[in-house]
Amino acid sequence: MKNITDALAQYITVLADSYDRTSRAEDRPLYLHHLAEAAIIFSLIHQGTSQEAIEEKLASERHGFGWNYLSGPEGDAAERAFVQFDTLVIDSGLFRPNNHCT
Repeated sequence: MKNITDALAQYITVLADSYDRTSRAEDRPLYLHHLAEAAIIFSLIHQGTSQEAIEEKLASERHGFGWNYLSGPEGDAAERAFVQFDTLVIDSGLFRPNNHCT
């Protein structure tokens, strides 16, 4: 579980850094949304919330990255960090991917 929370912390760090560095004002609300969702995911994992609730939140984030493009190298970094986190979660076997929102 520590690897998962470490990867989530890295994702949050990249999101915050990308938010600070982007020159695209229209992307900032998307970064804030992803930061809020990451905080909720952290809380769900930390509190031992049901696997289904965590799966739903991850599926929603996958969907969000699919529909809301973040521009430039900052956006690329944020998406890569999410994919790394999401892949680690899936590979851990603790949580199954929910394909309802992908």
